[in-house]
Amino acid sequence: MRHFVGFLSGLILGPVLLLLTGWAFAHLRGLHAVQASALQGTGPVALAGLVGVGLLVALVAVPPRLTPLLPFAASLVLAGATATALLRAHLLERLPVLPGVEGALTLLPLGVFVPLALVLATPVFVGARWVRDDEDGPTREEYFEGLHDDEDEDRPRPGAARSEPVTAAQHQPRHRLEDA
Repeated sequence: MRHFVGFLSGLILGPVLLLLTGWAFAHLRGLHAVQASALQGTGPVALAGLVGVGLLVALVAVPPRLTPLLPFAASLVLAGATATALLRAHLLERLPVLPGVEGALTLLPLGVFVPLALVLATPVFVGARWVRDDEDGPTREEYFEGLHDDEDEDRPRPGAARSEPVTAAQHQPRHRLEDA
């Protein structure tokens, strides 16, 4: 179930990364056009958006307990949008006008999102990301601890030594030597 939810979340995350990066690019390009610094006007907000993109990518790609399908679905969206921009650019003209679409349409044919798509696709190939270790559940030793407790305690197991000492009342020899 976590893989399915992660995949759907990744399909939402991909366009968010695309639009946020396009929005920041459009703002920084506007500042560059008027020969202003990135720290003037809306520059700090655009830089904060790019830092947000970097943090989001790091939080999705790095944690080992997160499903690998979340970053993989986001990488599919980014790679698919890049391929569409390169092969069928007229299809992207049908996108609704949203903040960041203009900048994203400028960056997509340049292949800017390809390295990001590759980084987000790599967690799929890490085998440890597919299995979740339950820290709240029993450990391996605790799980197997009571496995043989349901056996009959009176019946000695083969190869098991008796733990209680043998007393004289319990042990009667078969023959007695008589005193002559």
